[in-house]
Amino acid sequence: MSTEGDLIHRKRLARGRWLSVAAAVTLLVAGCGGADTGGTGSSENKSPSTSSAPPLVTALDYSRLQGALPDLQSMPTGWKVGATRLQGGDTGEDAPCRKPQGACVGQKSHTRVQYDNPESTGSVHIEAVAYEDTGTAQTGYERRKISYADARDREISMPKVGDESIARTGLHRSSGHPLVAMVMRVDTVVVAMAYAHEGQANSEALLSLARMQAARLRQAQRGQTPTASAD
Repeated sequence: MSTEGDLIHRKRLARGRWLSVAAAVTLLVAGCGGADTGGTGSSENKSPSTSSAPPLVTALDYSRLQGALPDLQSMPTGWKVGATRLQGGDTGEDAPCRKPQGACVGQKSHTRVQYDNPESTGSVHIEAVAYEDTGTAQTGYERRKISYADARDREISMPKVGDESIARTGLHRSSGHPLVAMVMRVDTVVVAMAYAHEGQANSEALLSLARMQAARLRQAQRGQTPTASAD
């Protein structure tokens, strides 16, 4: 027959065993949680984070494309709008040139603008065409390299701008002034730009403007408001 002291002793033993089991379970859970949330074994560390890199907007409609072209605030001080004001539009999906082998297959939108330097002795003309994907943009780039050049032009060496680019020098078809020109591709956008001057066209000036244009396109393709400006 158990005495009251025996009952108290048994209760204390049972309570002690329960606390030991609870402590073991707690340690086990803590150990498993540590493997997933901390140190080099963290599940976050196993997959590189992409939160700092906004997703690309693969195709720019006219609204985004025209916003990526430079405005007066992003041009060098003193430059002004030239003979060609900002213009363009979206390319309709039923446009004849979008048919297979057409001149604008994959074209999403297009725009162009011209700016004159402060002395009105030179001007830069910028044309941009946005495509649906990189593949059609690459094809558009190869075509524009040919169509934007004159047989008398000479290819010159300039640092690459965007994903691929080519530069040349020659004479402006209308004015006959010396010019430097570049065709470049920035992801899904192809840009053709030429800087003509009464005296001597400055390749460094064109390079600065081209880099600014490429930076503004990258910003637009990331869904950001273009803010890049000329050096």
